[in-house]
Amino acid sequence: MAITQAGPARTRPLAGSPWPAFIARRAVSFVVSLFVIVTGVYFMSRALGGDAVRASAGPFADPAFIAQRRAELGLDESVFVQYVTYLRHIVTFDFGESISLRRPAIDVVMEQLPATVQLGLLAFIVAVLIAVPLGMMVAARSRRREGRASAFHFGTGLLASIPDFLIAISLIAVFAITLRWLPPAGADSPDAIVLPVATVAIGLAATLSRIVYIETSRILKEDYVRSARAMRLPWHILYGKHVLPNVLTATITFAGLILAALMGGMIITETVFAWPGIGRLVTTSVQNLDYTLLQTVGLVIAVITLSITFVVDVLLALLDPRSLIVGS
Repeated sequence: MAITQAGPARTRPLAGSPWPAFIARRAVSFVVSLFVIVTGVYFMSRALGGDAVRASAGPFADPAFIAQRRAELGLDESVFVQYVTYLRHIVTFDFGESISLRRPAIDVVMEQLPATVQLGLLAFIVAVLIAVPLGMMVAARSRRREGRASAFHFGTGLLASIPDFLIAISLIAVFAITLRWLPPAGADSPDAIVLPVATVAIGLAATLSRIVYIETSRILKEDYVRSARAMRLPWHILYGKHVLPNVLTATITFAGLILAALMGGMIITETVFAWPGIGRLVTTSVQNLDYTLLQTVGLVIAVITLSITFVVDVLLALLDPRSLIVGS
C-alpha cells in the first residue's frame, strides 16, 4: 500500500484576522444607517405639505396638465406606495426627476456638489492647521501658568458657541462692506471663497483646538513623555515624535465626525453667501416643494457622511488595532 505524505498546509492570510469581521460590522452599520436616513428624509420631505406640481407649474396652470404631471411622477399614489417605489428605484440608481427643474435629480445635485466639497474641505484643512498647533502650544505652556488655559477655554468656548450666520454677517460687514477687501457673496472670483471658508473654519477650529488641548495635556502626564523630557530631548523631537502622533489618534476621531457633520451642515453659510452648493440647493428645494430633489440631496449627504465615518473607523483601527476587537 502506497503511503502518501501530506504536503505543507496552505496558509490563509485572513484566517484569524479581526479585519473581515470589522469590515462586515461597519458595512452593515453603513447600510442600516443609510436606510434610516433615507427613510427619515423621505417622510420629512412629504411632511412639508402642499402640491409640488402646482408649486412648480404656477397657480394658473391647466388642471389637466397638473393631473397628467402628477401621474407621470407617481404623485397620485399613496405616500406608502410612493415610498416603496422610491426604495425600489434607488436600488437601481434611479433617483427620479426634479419636479421643479424637470431634470434628473442626481444630475442637479452632482453639479452643485463640487462647490460644497471644496468649501467643506478647505474649511476643515484651515481649522486643523490652526487647531493642532494652538491646542498643543496652550497645553504645553499652561503646565506652568494655569491662567493661559482659562483664557484659552473662554475664547474657544465663545467662538464655538457663536452661530454661523452671525459670524458670516460680521465678516461681511467688516471685510466686504467696511474694508471692501472681499466680495460679500457669490462665486464669481477666486477670493469669493475666503469669507465662507472663514465662517465655517472659525467655530470648527475652536472646537478642535479644545480637543487637542485636552489630549495633549493628558499625554504630557504619561510616563514615557516624562522620561523623554528628563532626557532633555529637543522640543521638536519631544512633541513631534512622542506627543503629536498620540494626539492625532484621538483628534482624527472627532475631526472625522465633525467633518462628516460639516458636509451636511453648511446650509446657512451657503445661503448667506449665495454659494452654489448643495446646502443652498436644500433651501431652494424646500421652497419649491421639490420632494425628489430634496430626497436626492439627503441621500448624497448621507452617503458622504457615512463614507467619511467609515474611513475614520478604518484609520483608527490602523492606528490602534485594539479597536478592531473592541469596536462594534
